[in-house]
Amino acid sequence: MLQKKPSRLSTKPGLNSQAQNPDSWVSKSNGNQDISNLSEPTGKIKRITFEVSEKQHQATKILAAQKSMSIKELMVSLLVSELNKNQ
Repeated sequence: MLQKKPSRLSTKPGLNSQAQNPDSWVSKSNGNQDISNLSEPTGKIKRITFEVSEKQHQATKILAAQKSMSIKELMVSLLVSELNKNQ
């Protein structure tokens, strides 16, 4: 009888990492973070991915082009602006 070789899942393709506790991925904060300069990335960079409709994507692309920005630059500036409002 053939035995299956155990498979290891990793967080990134090609990496052979040990299993991690999902709770360790969430960093706990006291909620009083300084967000005065969020436009400049500091520390580890994280990726945010979300879906939008085709019309929303088209409108976002047009707005970014009108402001001579990439969609990424536009989204980061909107996020920083919104976070700074809630300081």
